[in-house]
Amino acid sequence: MSRVALATLLPKQPIELRRADEHWNAVAVPTTWSRLVLANLAGRNGAVFEDTRFRNMVWIIPSGGADDWPEAHGMGVIIYRTGEQLAVPGLGGFHGSHWLRTPSGQLLFTDPDELRTAVEKVAGPLADAEQLGPMLVCCYCNTPTRDSKIVDTWTSPCDGSVHNTYACRGCDSTRGR
Repeated sequence: MSRVALATLLPKQPIELRRADEHWNAVAVPTTWSRLVLANLAGRNGAVFEDTRFRNMVWIIPSGGADDWPEAHGMGVIIYRTGEQLAVPGLGGFHGSHWLRTPSGQLLFTDPDELRTAVEKVAGPLADAEQLGPMLVCCYCNTPTRDSKIVDTWTSPCDGSVHNTYACRGCDSTRGR
């Protein structure tokens, strides 16, 4: 099955829109706090790539693995279920989008239960996503927070996108802002 899943996942071009199918689905988490999820998985994950254009880290899971997850758009979590499309980089990556853990027949899927546990450990219960709202990570103490302030804004010279840097209220107040 992994060989078939790899064939439907990996594009022939440097990057392509791929449709999640009966072999694989995907879960995307905002780049602002996805590295904390990756750290919580502590190496117990399959293939994962960083999508720099949409600012997500995307884990590949077995098809249907997140079907019982509640929608968590309020936290920025996106579940790509069977039939939904996402941009997937080739093995060599494309303009910043790249594989952090390359997919292979032996290492393709992240266990959806372990992924959900890691996401909820960082961001709180997915069932409460709409109520909790978006989360950011403090640039000083690396703590996830929903109570933050913008401390810097910059524009990417590559694509003109605007990026903000945030501080939690505690770090912001100790810096005299």
